[in-house]
Amino acid sequence: MPVSSPAATRDIFSVHQSMFLDDLEAANKAQKTLEAYGIAVRQLGEFLRMTGMPLDPTQLTGEHLREFMRHLGRPVPDGLGLGSSTRNQRFRALSLFFKFLISQDEIRESPMKNLRAPAVPPVSVPVIKMGDMDKLMHSLNGTDYDSRMDKAIVSLFIDCGFRISEMVGMTLGALNMEEREMTVLGKGQKTRTVRFTTDTRKDLNRYLLKRMSHELAETDFLWLGQRGPLTRSGMYRRVVNRCKAAGLPPVHPHMFRHTFAHEYLRNRGNEGDLMKVTGWTTRAMVDRYGASAASQRAMDAHDRFSPRKQLRY
Repeated sequence: MPVSSPAATRDIFSVHQSMFLDDLEAANKAQKTLEAYGIAVRQLGEFLRMTGMPLDPTQLTGEHLREFMRHLGRPVPDGLGLGSSTRNQRFRALSLFFKFLISQDEIRESPMKNLRAPAVPPVSVPVIKMGDMDKLMHSLNGTDYDSRMDKAIVSLFIDCGFRISEMVGMTLGALNMEEREMTVLGKGQKTRTVRFTTDTRKDLNRYLLKRMSHELAETDFLWLGQRGPLTRSGMYRRVVNRCKAAGLPPVHPHMFRHTFAHEYLRNRGNEGDLMKVTGWTTRAMVDRYGASAASQRAMDAHDRFSPRKQLRY
């Protein structure tokens, strides 16, 4: 009796799904991108199997995809109960999936071409008040090793708007103190060099002096905890705990990036320069923070120009 090949035991959708993810990985997409796109395609496959719809993605129509998008938004247990932002992400991931099939000559046009992405209501960008920033920095004026390291970390977060993954990956070899520059590895394995201020250089120098006496001082990783180089979760906890100890409202490290972009635009920084500093490749995030900063500018202008200020009583 002939033995089935491994591919024969898998449905055709799974084969296309695997090819798509392999293509993304070959394109050096970030791990989080791979995971997010993988979830979108997997959920589509599960929906097709559950409903008895065609498992061959080349046979899918706009109505199949429209019904799937409805399924994503329907409350549990009839659907997945996903919010508009997540459904919008699923839509974009599947759009790329069908573009991949076109590139492979599997289909001529995408079944999603006439579908609209789920609208995402605008949400306010959470930022840290500058007064709270001052309070945090003041709380980090200790001279012990942990205080010196934490102040240097917070300084770089505030000064340059780095992602936490970029902070964790920093090395001594990528640090140029003379030119005040740090080279980091960002999303999509892309490197960029960012300049920091003299104030941040002072905080870094104070940390580096303490670092010299660390038992792992010869390690190239910049940030050294008691057990070795800081991990993502380790740095996250340090920042959250320091903000809490300083009496700030709940803060997470990515809010420093939010605040950096907001203040940069609020102070009329160049949008193109901001994209280079932050490593953004599209204007979507600039527009989001630009709207937030414009709203703040309008409120600041109101304080200066309101006719109420002209009245004596």
